[in-house]
Amino acid sequence: MFYENTWVRTATTILFLAIFIFGMSLSIFNNSSHHLIKVLTERGFPFEMILLEGASGLSKPERERIQDVRYSIAGLGMYFLTGVNISDARTYFLSYYAPPKQGLPWLGWAYYPHDPEMEGPILEMLDNPFYTEPVPSTSEDDVLVGIYHTHNAESYAGDGVSEREISGENGYVVKVGQALAEELNSIGIKTIHSDQVNDTIYNESYDNSFEVAQNMLEENPTIRILLDVHRDGLPPQVGKSIVRIGDMDTAKILIVLGQNNPTWERNDQVANSIIEVAEDSYPGFFSNMIRYASKARYNQHLTNGAILLEVGSQLNTAEEAMNTVQPLAEVLKEYLER
Repeated sequence: MFYENTWVRTATTILFLAIFIFGMSLSIFNNSSHHLIKVLTERGFPFEMILLEGASGLSKPERERIQDVRYSIAGLGMYFLTGVNISDARTYFLSYYAPPKQGLPWLGWAYYPHDPEMEGPILEMLDNPFYTEPVPSTSEDDVLVGIYHTHNAESYAGDGVSEREISGENGYVVKVGQALAEELNSIGIKTIHSDQVNDTIYNESYDNSFEVAQNMLEENPTIRILLDVHRDGLPPQVGKSIVRIGDMDTAKILIVLGQNNPTWERNDQVANSIIEVAEDSYPGFFSNMIRYASKARYNQHLTNGAILLEVGSQLNTAEEAMNTVQPLAEVLKEYLER
């Protein structure tokens, strides 16, 4: 039995080292090794557990911690190499089970690098007959920002609650969108918000939110920023991302842009300008690496300034998500008044 356990521990250690070396080699090949080093150091990667594996004289709590770390390494390794998040069943059914050519999934592509939000098939012609150029605002009553939610059920589990409401109900991400609209209106930026539920049937979410976004633009042609507010989904082993703003822990924000859209570069210009404003006022508030989806468009073909925002992830707390509202409103106001 002793030799059998020793063989299992040795095999496990060798397997982990092989995965680690492979991941590092691949990240170096893709010129992104600094992201690997950053994620390992920021998450406090337990290198000491590798050295302690199999050591004699460990107490029961120490052995239990080693076992927990082993499971974490397995989950993190699976996410690194395949993009499969063991805490998110949506990722079990992807079309690849090998590292994508673009690099490891955690480098900025959650789930499926070509379509991280899983928009689904696009049926309309690509000449984009739905595009509308924003109309110049002539009155303080003109709406400049529209906010809606394709995945209304998304919530935050950092407080120990569910990360998703039951089908047909609004999650906490909708409260964040509503609070953002209220804050923008309070500082003089006319904003509208929709809490219409679009994800009762998940694979029809974007079909439904398309109509919401289109109606917003038809009724308010002066909209210059059209926000689809989500929260990201990450393996627990990766951990949440926060930034300290004032005396508050605040969820970081990630922008997602679809490129299956002949006018996507206009959205890209708006997104980069917003990030530039945010970096001046609140460094680190936005992820500097926009997530691009080459096979998707996320309703962003409808107008300029159509952006998908991931406000934190399911690992953040509701408070950390709500703490984004005031600085995000200030950033959007400064961008619009440039």
